[in-house]
Amino acid sequence: MTGNIARAQDAEAPPNAPAASTDSNSNEIDTLLSDIAEPQATKAATPVAPAQELPVQASSDAASAPQASETPAPTTEADKLLPVAAPSNGVRLEEIVVTANKRSENASQLAGSVSAVSREQLDRTGSSNFADYLSTTPGVNFSQANAGYSVITIRGVSSDTYPGLTQPAVGVYYDDIPLTDPAAPMVIPDVDAFDAERVEILRGPQGALYGSSSLGGAINYIPTQPNLTQTQFRFNGSGSKTTNSSIGGSAKMMFNTPILSDTLRDSLALRLVGYYTKTPGYIDNVGTGIKGANNSRTTGGRAILGWAISDGTRVSLSGLYQGTRLDDAGYVVPSLGDLKKTSLDPEPFRNDLRLADLHIETETDFGTFVAIGGYQDKGSEQHLDGATALGIQALQLRLPLSQIGRVKGYTGEIRFISPQNETFEWLAGASYANRNEKFLVSLNADLLANTASLLSTVFSSLSITQLNELLAAGTLFDETADITAPEKALFAEATYKPSEQWKITFGGRYYMNEVATKTRSTGVLVLPAGGIDIRSDRTESAKGFNPKVSVTWLPTDLMTFYALMSKGYRLGGPNIVPTNSTNGIPPFYKPDQVFNYELGTKTKWFDEQLGVDITAFMIDWKNFPLQLQSSDGLFKYQKNAGNARITGIETSVTARPVEAITYQGSLTYLHPVLTQDFDPNNGRPAAPKGTQLPGSPTWTFSNTILGTWSWGDITPVLAFIHRFEGASATSLQFPDVKKGNYNLFDVRLGTKFSESISINLYGKNLTDERGVTAANNVTTATGSNISEQYLVMPRTFGLDLTYDFGN
Repeated sequence: MTGNIARAQDAEAPPNAPAASTDSNSNEIDTLLSDIAEPQATKAATPVAPAQELPVQASSDAASAPQASETPAPTTEADKLLPVAAPSNGVRLEEIVVTANKRSENASQLAGSVSAVSREQLDRTGSSNFADYLSTTPGVNFSQANAGYSVITIRGVSSDTYPGLTQPAVGVYYDDIPLTDPAAPMVIPDVDAFDAERVEILRGPQGALYGSSSLGGAINYIPTQPNLTQTQFRFNGSGSKTTNSSIGGSAKMMFNTPILSDTLRDSLALRLVGYYTKTPGYIDNVGTGIKGANNSRTTGGRAILGWAISDGTRVSLSGLYQGTRLDDAGYVVPSLGDLKKTSLDPEPFRNDLRLADLHIETETDFGTFVAIGGYQDKGSEQHLDGATALGIQALQLRLPLSQIGRVKGYTGEIRFISPQNETFEWLAGASYANRNEKFLVSLNADLLANTASLLSTVFSSLSITQLNELLAAGTLFDETADITAPEKALFAEATYKPSEQWKITFGGRYYMNEVATKTRSTGVLVLPAGGIDIRSDRTESAKGFNPKVSVTWLPTDLMTFYALMSKGYRLGGPNIVPTNSTNGIPPFYKPDQVFNYELGTKTKWFDEQLGVDITAFMIDWKNFPLQLQSSDGLFKYQKNAGNARITGIETSVTARPVEAITYQGSLTYLHPVLTQDFDPNNGRPAAPKGTQLPGSPTWTFSNTILGTWSWGDITPVLAFIHRFEGASATSLQFPDVKKGNYNLFDVRLGTKFSESISINLYGKNLTDERGVTAANNVTTATGSNISEQYLVMPRTFGLDLTYDFGN
């Protein structure tokens, strides 16, 4: 198949195989709060494809595996030294088919670094979120803060471990729909992996085919499509206990049913997924006196309607919702003791993601036409302790700091993909996105409202009526921001094959984008910026071309060597805080870009029982933005800090020495450094040339062992996972606050009874490490430094049970 992905599953498709490592005023606030309402399921979409072409995902099916006839037999003595396809002894690595280049391709013959985590591997390792599966992927680091508010770093392209006010450096996609916000991220979507078909992690800039935000790479979550011919049901329930916590658990369910079934013509099916996860808190808030304060709950689900109109036309309509509620921010203050924080009031978080999408795919003799449209609505609400942020917590003054935001927008893409051809293949398309992002930020104090009557006479005699009104309203700072960011692009890619062993690919993306911003800032804290009511209306635009060029040599069916050059870019944007000529805050920060150069090899050895992938790369990062603080400590803003160079080597090994055992390992070396001095000019130390970028350790590695045996109707299963992350700074301005430098060990041991029931016992973080994963570092208005640190989840033991029918 030459289309994007196979969009419907046939009852006879073989089971999946393990993947290789592979935005004042109270009315506005009330309105926005009501908009960020409790979930209502929306419908959305995803294309469907001929069932007879399944599976195009991770599969051992011969149709998706490279054929020995595609590569000529060795003709010279040197050729005879290279591995070639040999008769299988029944135990070999499975072929992985991915859609990283917007067409189905064998991952082992792709010019680029892609890891695909299959449904089976997600199940066998008990992986349900980014923290589970990204940490075993070469070249990837996950800096986990509060749920939905974290930083993903690929290949060291990171300037902080806590979300800033720019687009993320890694694009996140749900079935090819971009979920990236035009400015500060409302939500970093971490969709529950239950019933996912697979998750593709693309390492290296993806600006040619995927657009903005994918500087370091991209993550594409691909849900399982409806099975057109078979009724299916799956339930998974779990219970767990974490150190310093009560019992938590989850319940997840999938139901698939054919509605109309006429083989491959006029077939209609519906797939429903729902899930709920409760994670009891394990951090004690000594300020509020609440133990286990950081309780969280995640509720979500999706519905996918798949329609096979004809042999070549498939339509998919789907809707997704996921919402998370957190009772109190989950950071710790190390000086207070183990698993403790302090704030005068709880700091609750909530975020919601709603998505509707439609996919249409039509396959003809001339190629495949794909149309994708999506609408998303994301909301975020955070309530923080403003006294802590200002460094005046000792005064016991309650200063509720509220940050509320919402992003609405739609995206669309059309593309045409040529048929597979021995000599020449191509694809071309166009995309458009328009998203609107709104912020409301409010910092108010009861003290001001209570003492306003005492100050009224003084202010009136000075004719400071406006300030008097502000004080009477109890307003320290209110801000609204409205950001609109349309983005248009044309993209294309062509591959020429001068021989069976060589491929030359050239592609690129021409883009045009605009960021228009309206802001209004009021309150006492705005006075240093030149007034008490500051308004701004700014527009910035950019356009450019992102090339991608690769050369691939396939000396045998089991060896691939490639050289690749690619470029990524990220939108610039406004600083949504008061700016003037005296506070040093620029009104805008400029776009940044990366240029990636890599050499890679992918090989298989010993009758395809061992696979080794090695990639060496160099990335030049130009004009990257850094989150800074104003010299008075009141406001955070972005400023283009300069340039950096990142060099590194990624290695992944997959081995299947016997049928029962699969080993997957990864090892990454990174050297990400500044190539020029940077002085923030705000009282914090300068970062000299050669300083290592934050969130990017020199060494990371992982080991995963999966085992399964068959004893009649009982199948014991085992999964052992080890992860190591080296030390790195959490921020360029706070190089002394480190993250990483820990080992994590997880284990799962269970049994499958027939093909329907499985029970697993599991343990996570067996050694109960207190590894720092991210930190929000702040210099307060009083000059004190605060580091709110986020940790890996403490030791957890649990049990889960799964019931399958028709799968």
